[in-house]
Amino acid sequence: MDESDGDVIMTEPQWQRLWEKSAIGTRLEGGGLKLFPEEVIFAHIHRHQSLPHDDWINDKITNNQDLEEKFFMLEALRVPGNLVQLYPKNNASKGTWALRWHKENHPDRDDPTSEIRWYRARDYIDINELLLWTISVVNNNRIPEILVIDDEYSIVSYELMIADPIGNVHYDSTSNMNEWTNLGINTRFRNRLNEIEISMINQHDSTIHNTVLTDLISRGLAIRSGFKYGTLWRGYSTKIGDEHAPWLIDTTIEAPNNWTQACLNARLAAGVNKKYIIAIIDENNRSDNIQYLEFRRPPSYRRWTNLTRH
Repeated sequence: MDESDGDVIMTEPQWQRLWEKSAIGTRLEGGGLKLFPEEVIFAHIHRHQSLPHDDWINDKITNNQDLEEKFFMLEALRVPGNLVQLYPKNNASKGTWALRWHKENHPDRDDPTSEIRWYRARDYIDINELLLWTISVVNNNRIPEILVIDDEYSIVSYELMIADPIGNVHYDSTSNMNEWTNLGINTRFRNRLNEIEISMINQHDSTIHNTVLTDLISRGLAIRSGFKYGTLWRGYSTKIGDEHAPWLIDTTIEAPNNWTQACLNARLAAGVNKKYIIAIIDENNRSDNIQYLEFRRPPSYRRWTNLTRH
């Protein structure tokens, strides 16, 4: 390998096998590969390729504090056999760090299965920007995938999806909301409504909470407190008592502001067989433009391998 103007170029005869078997690097016109620093380290450790010079890794890590994290994430993806292309310039959504192919596929002949971003556990979440990225990736017919790395370099993967919470709970539009049997809590003495439900009924304010609650009810969901799960609401697709609530719901007010909290919420939801979603409203608080972003922990059998679209 040779280094020129910060780029590492591989022109040795084995470059073609490295590309055809592992799709490491970016293929150059006329032959050879251009490798990013994390790919150079991976190829050296796992494919026994030479370095530009003996102190190359130490020099690069000293001058690039992100490099260790990027290498460990690339290693976690590639060791099980996935093919990964870093920093795609074309055919990818804005902000995508990598494209991933299952080991049975190849960039020369197949479309990628997922687009990937990575974050540190303490990184801030811009929920609106994350929604736009998710929509773009889904429109590309790929899985929006997130890798989160902590201070010990432990890595977990999550998927983002645009959720569509739908139920068959009936609300009688001809009667007064106060009389809806699926709204409020029946105590031994009365049907008690909480502050958000009262605000929605009285229509005093167009708040995020009552706008989202109105939308969830229009979708046929029965809504109850999500307090014991650490969320604002839990949502039932059927009459309460018939089945467990499949949805745990927050709005942007309660949404986690870093990936540590987001991972905790997604893990908790998966642990009780529920889906964690965040209701996101446009800046004009329009009830006809609410998106539900789901944070999902992939099942164990495909967290690092066998990713399939669904």
